[in-house]
Amino acid sequence: MGGRPGGRRGWIALALTTFATWRPVRVLLGAYLFGGVTMLQFHLQGQGVQIASQLLAMLPYLATIVVLALISRNAAFIRVNMPASLGKPFHPGG
Repeated sequence: MGGRPGGRRGWIALALTTFATWRPVRVLLGAYLFGGVTMLQFHLQGQGVQIASQLLAMLPYLATIVVLALISRNAAFIRVNMPASLGKPFHPGG
């Protein structure tokens, strides 16, 4: 994974936050979803499936794009569930 910490999975982590819409149970479900797709990729490669390894490596990212496209269709749902103080500056003691 290029010798980088996290193996370039930071984008998937950000997508997981958006997918979860600040709900802990959805974080868990999303982590299992994205982790499961990653494990499917490794499993298929180990089974010798005749698909290019580059295409199999794209599976987690394709799943991320599909999930984000589905979630973004309902922007009102995301706004209703976001924390009220998100994006507001913090002023200690006031």
